[in-house]
Amino acid sequence: MLIIGASGGIGTAFLQLGKLADLTMYGIASKSKHTILTEYGALPIDYHSQDFVEVIREAEPEGLDAVFDGVGGDYIKGGFSLLRRGGIFVGYANPLSISRTFRFLAQILLFNFLPNGRSATYYSTGKSRLDMEPFLQDWGMLFKLLEEGKVKPIIAKRFPILEAAQANELLEGGQVVGNVVLIAPE
Repeated sequence: MLIIGASGGIGTAFLQLGKLADLTMYGIASKSKHTILTEYGALPIDYHSQDFVEVIREAEPEGLDAVFDGVGGDYIKGGFSLLRRGGIFVGYANPLSISRTFRFLAQILLFNFLPNGRSATYYSTGKSRLDMEPFLQDWGMLFKLLEEGKVKPIIAKRFPILEAAQANELLEGGQVVGNVVLIAPE
């Protein structure tokens, strides 16, 4: 599998889950964050200096089973092109605008319409208020793994909730590995 945005909070969770499942993993992150990717068994790809499509095509000529995209934007086309028949592209990045949301959904519809045996979807807990059961099952499994100590969220830094602006500034700076947590006052 390929994790786009592998050093972020969700990306590092995917790394842990992939390691538990003994998957072959590739992760896209800046070079300064490659240590965490290799720690969990992923082959790091530096998006500043490497073409991730070329790297994956050379390493996996038959294609990938899954691509998880936490960044969005232009990664969907390249990520989808790397899938083998039966593979799935899962986007979970916030598109950040209505126009980007429509563009992303249009690409997903197009990719799913193509007769190539690959699929694409968008995963969000806010996706469907009508059927929350799949999300509740996913969260239940994640909390069970957490309780068993099989996964452990990577916390880069904790901030009091009143310092949310500083926390956001740190996140926007792109230097965070894992999660930034806001703490409510006691």
